[in-house]
Amino acid sequence: MSQNDPMRSGSAQVLKWIYLGTPVFLVLDLAFGWDIRVSFFDTHPGWKYGYYIFCFVIGFLMMKQPRLEPILGIIESGANILILSLSILVPYYAAIEAISSGEEFANPFNKFNFINYIFSGVIIMISMHVSQGKLSHTQ
Repeated sequence: MSQNDPMRSGSAQVLKWIYLGTPVFLVLDLAFGWDIRVSFFDTHPGWKYGYYIFCFVIGFLMMKQPRLEPILGIIESGANILILSLSILVPYYAAIEAISSGEEFANPFNKFNFINYIFSGVIIMISMHVSQGKLSHTQ
């Protein structure tokens, strides 16, 4: 394997530790209200904690079953794309509806939303790149 091989990629290791580090994001959320990882689910705590568990399980499985890393990365990326899209569109459409009906509304976005958008986007790019690279090396 070459040093540029995705199987030995530093990005793959960072990704795995981001998933395994999910409890740190949970503590930041619970202790300080710094909702960096899952800002969309603030009004749905069950979904939020479910997503935290999902990410940690993905990291654990990547550590225990490295051959599953590409598939797990693509699954998580797909889920993350859906959540990221909804986290932007749902508040946007709610704001449009409020404006069209003449209701007052508060800005649905805050600094943690934007941090989450950037963080999620970077994770999606790394995960998809690493996963595709690993899958192309196994064929």
